[in-house]
Amino acid sequence: MSECGVREPLNQWFRDYLTGRSYRVQVGSALSDERQVSCGVPQGSYTGPVSYLMHVNSLCGVLRHCSAHMFADDLCILRAGNASELPDTCRLVQQDVNAVVRWSHDNGIVLNAEKTKLLLIRSPYLKMPNPSNPITTHDFSCMHNNLLDCHCNPISRVNCVTYLGLKVDEHFSWTHHVDFIYNKLRVLLGKFYYLRFKVPLHILKYLYVSLVESIIGYALDCYGLTTKTNLNKLESMQVRFLKLLVSNKTKDKNKKDYRNLFKICNILPVSLKHKYLIVFNNHGSREHTQLHRNDVCGTRSVSAGKFVVPRVSNYYGDRCLHKRLPYIFNSLPSDIRQEDNKVKFGKKLRSYLVNCIK
Repeated sequence: MSECGVREPLNQWFRDYLTGRSYRVQVGSALSDERQVSCGVPQGSYTGPVSYLMHVNSLCGVLRHCSAHMFADDLCILRAGNASELPDTCRLVQQDVNAVVRWSHDNGIVLNAEKTKLLLIRSPYLKMPNPSNPITTHDFSCMHNNLLDCHCNPISRVNCVTYLGLKVDEHFSWTHHVDFIYNKLRVLLGKFYYLRFKVPLHILKYLYVSLVESIIGYALDCYGLTTKTNLNKLESMQVRFLKLLVSNKTKDKNKKDYRNLFKICNILPVSLKHKYLIVFNNHGSREHTQLHRNDVCGTRSVSAGKFVVPRVSNYYGDRCLHKRLPYIFNSLPSDIRQEDNKVKFGKKLRSYLVNCIK
């Protein structure tokens, strides 16, 4: 806490708050002996999460070659490099992994080596062999012995890893995550078939928004950059839900084109919902305002207030956010694009996208 700027007397107050605590276990009417708590924070306390974040705040400072991305007790370290530089990249990553192990030992935190995974993100057209020197989470005793007679297991390389509820694959295709969402929705669809005969349609729509939309919308601004085939797969599942949210008369009337149900139910398909999220979340942000055209000549793009769309050389570049964001902004009408109020911008944007459903 002192490293984070918490000085006396507040620091001393927290020391007294965390010191001298004990716990016991009760089974039925039997109580165990009391044991002193030597580490940790009181369970369920308001200050517990913040205290933990203060405790791990210095972890990112030990990394010298990788970037760190942390959320609570999850740590992801990234290092970029070319295929020809794979041995050097692995060597630098190994140095940072060793630094994390040392930091964990010095700060009383156990690093779970079994849950630690290695993911080599690459193009599907690029063959990437296994590293000649595998990355290993050496325990502290092994490093203290200068890695002599090391029997530590290397980090297992996987083609997909789950991070914060997202299934990230080695090609950034998001196919595994789309399949994961599709299977969750398929299970939920069976429950909706049953509920349709039990609750009114307007209640069923509330359930759809709270259950289905929450599953689809989680991290959609990330995995929505996947292929059109994957998005069509989720939209077909959405249509199956929407057929349960309308009357039989309405369903029969739109039998030739069930996509009309999106506009009838005022629900955005996955592809348009993705556009809404990335544009709304970046409204007024520096990421896209810096892309504003500043040509000397009075071109149409300048008069329309459009943005510069960077050139890309491959399919992966076309799916990157720095390309997609200005491209989508330029496709919007000027009155929506130039709206400064974020609330009004969101309402206009959603209304425009609903009208774009075909």
